[in-house]
Amino acid sequence: MHFTCEISKQMTADVVVVGGGTAGVFAAISAAKSGCKTVLIEKNSMLGGTMTAAGVNFPGLFFAWGKQIISGPCWESIERTVALGGATLPHISFHPKHHWHEQIKLNPFVYTTVLFQMCEEAGVHVICNAMISYASEEQNGVRCVVTTKDGLVAIRASVAIDATGDATLCQLVGFDMLKSQTQQPATLQNHISGYVAHEEIFERVKQSFAPTKLPSHITADDLIGYLKRNKINMHVACVDADTAEGRTQLEKNALYEMMKVVCFLKEIEGLEKLTVDSIALETGVRETKRIVGKHIVTAEEYINGYTYPDSVCYAFYPIDLHVEKGIEQRFHEENVVSKVPYRALIPQKSHRILCAGRCVSSDTYANSALRVEAVCMATGQVSGAAASVMIREGVDAADITYQALCTTLHSMGAIVPNEVL
Repeated sequence: MHFTCEISKQMTADVVVVGGGTAGVFAAISAAKSGCKTVLIEKNSMLGGTMTAAGVNFPGLFFAWGKQIISGPCWESIERTVALGGATLPHISFHPKHHWHEQIKLNPFVYTTVLFQMCEEAGVHVICNAMISYASEEQNGVRCVVTTKDGLVAIRASVAIDATGDATLCQLVGFDMLKSQTQQPATLQNHISGYVAHEEIFERVKQSFAPTKLPSHITADDLIGYLKRNKINMHVACVDADTAEGRTQLEKNALYEMMKVVCFLKEIEGLEKLTVDSIALETGVRETKRIVGKHIVTAEEYINGYTYPDSVCYAFYPIDLHVEKGIEQRFHEENVVSKVPYRALIPQKSHRILCAGRCVSSDTYANSALRVEAVCMATGQVSGAAASVMIREGVDAADITYQALCTTLHSMGAIVPNEVL
C-alpha cells in the first residue's frame, strides 16, 4: 500500500521551538526578544504544559538561601500573574522549614493567558493543536514537518529547540538518548469533595482497609491523606511515556487506579457522596528520555554546586527521585546552589538543535532535580538566547561565544553564573 502525503503549507523561521510548555514558551519568547523570527509549536490548546494542562501549577524554586537565582522573562510571567490576582508570592527566607514552602501556586487560567500575551508581545508565531511528525538536521538549519488541523506544515529554520520534555525532536533526528532503567512514576492531578473529613471517618478508613481492592502501593494512611488534602495524590507507574502507546497506557492506568480508590472510599459510611470535581487534562510525567549532551550533569556535580566554565543558569531543588512508595531526597549544604552548563543543552551530535526542559543531558538523580519547573523555565530562556547568538555569529550551537550568550541573557534580565559583561 502506498501513501502520498502532501505539504499544505511552507514556512520559514530563524528559530522553531517544539513544545510550548514550561521550557518552550520561554525559549520562544527569549529568541523573539533577541530579534529572531520565531515559531512555537504546541500539542495542546493552551500554553504552559505541566503548569497548566497537567495541573502541576506550583513552580519552584526561584530563590535560594534568601536570594533570587532565576529571573528574566520567566520571572516576568510570575509577576504579571501576581498582578492579575492569579498568584501570591510566598515569604522568602534564608532557610524555610520545608523547601516547597517557597513554591508559587499559579491560577492556570490567568497563567496561560499571560503566556499567550507575552508570546504575542514578543512577536512569537504560536501554532497550537500541532505535533511534530518529521525532523532532519541539515547543513544550515533544521527541517520539520508538523501535523496541524489544516494538514502538514513544513518549517525550515536556522535553529530548532526541543522543549517537548520527551526529547521528541531529537529522537526523530536520530540523536542518542539516555533513559533510566525505571522511570519515575507520574501523577494525575485532581480535586475531590462531597464529604467532611474528620477523625471518625479516618478511623472507618483504617477499619475498612482492604489492600486487594486498591492499587498495591496504597496504604490506609495514604487514603486518609487524600481525604485531608481533597486530592488523590498517588503515583502511577510510568513506562515509555515518550511513545504514543506508552502515554496512552499511562493515561488509562491513571484513571483506572484512581477509580479504584474512589469506588473503595465511596463504600465507607460518610463518604458515599465523595466525587471527583476535576482532573488535569493530562497526567504529569516526571521522566522519560533525555539527550546525551556535550556534558552529562551528574548527581554529585549538581548537589555540590559545581561551577562549570559555561554555567548559564542556576538551579535549586533537592534531588527528588520519586519511587513507587516514596521519594529519595538529597538536600544542598548551606549556601550551595547548583548550576547548569550550556553543554548540557546541546545534543552530542547536534549542530543546529538545542534542548531545554527536563530532557537536558543529566543522570537519573540530577535529572530528578533539573526537571522541576523553575529550572525548565530557566533552561528554556537560555536556549532561546543561545539560538539568537548562533544566528548572529553564524556558527553551530557548540561554537557560540560564551560572553555573547551571557550578555544576551543579561539584556533580558536573566541571572547568569560566571557572568562576563
